[in-house]
Amino acid sequence: MRFIKVAVILFVLNSIVLASTPYIGWSGAPGSRGACSVTCHYRQHFTPSVIITGFPEQYVPGQTYSVEISRGGDSVIKNFNASIRIGAGSENGGTIEAGTNTATYYHSQEANGVHWLGSSQASGTFNWIAPESGTGEVRLYYAGLQGSLSNGSSCDTTLISQELITSVENTHQVPQLFELQQNYPNPFNGETIIKARISEIGKYKLVISNISGQIVHEQNLNIDNPGIVRINWNSKGQSGKMAPSGVYFYTLRGSNSSQTKKMLLLR
Repeated sequence: MRFIKVAVILFVLNSIVLASTPYIGWSGAPGSRGACSVTCHYRQHFTPSVIITGFPEQYVPGQTYSVEISRGGDSVIKNFNASIRIGAGSENGGTIEAGTNTATYYHSQEANGVHWLGSSQASGTFNWIAPESGTGEVRLYYAGLQGSLSNGSSCDTTLISQELITSVENTHQVPQLFELQQNYPNPFNGETIIKARISEIGKYKLVISNISGQIVHEQNLNIDNPGIVRINWNSKGQSGKMAPSGVYFYTLRGSNSSQTKKMLLLR
């Protein structure tokens, strides 16, 4: 009899959890409650599937961008959380507004976040009003689950956007001193090549960071001749140890500009 009562209680509690509104505050951003996709589910490792489009690699201060959330397979996205922070810190970057199938939320650990209006959506949108001039790099953190709790696909991902520098006299973009290209191969296992077309000589720095914003590798470059620069990364960190599989961001910085791209290391 006691066993039956316990089973009934567990069933009711489980039903309440599954029927609850989408969790908030689990976007994976600094200062948030973590990333629900890797802390709440029965399994810790899934294949990422939730897709974000419309978040720019470079943003114009004050401009509004429509960001779309879509599924990478046939099943719906159970839960979704996102927030945008300045650099790798916990301060908000710009303002998020609700769109299709989404709602904004606010609490002590996650101010101005966005999540599903109701669980199990196939797609959705939200608007992002970029921050004021001088903010610099911002990062979109998002986490979600597509499929079942035990064997679905989930994500815990960071996207980076750099501020588009404009002149004081007009709104034309300041000419870039370099063009950072996509690494090859990508995804890679062991070693990859990062190339950049540099038009002005001077000092540059390549910075590679993981999805949490931690710097994995730094390399100073003294460019004496304009042209294509090739940089080999053997996937080792500053300590000489091999970096684990995952998403990494590589940033090339010059005297007054920087560019960032994403790469995937698979061992």
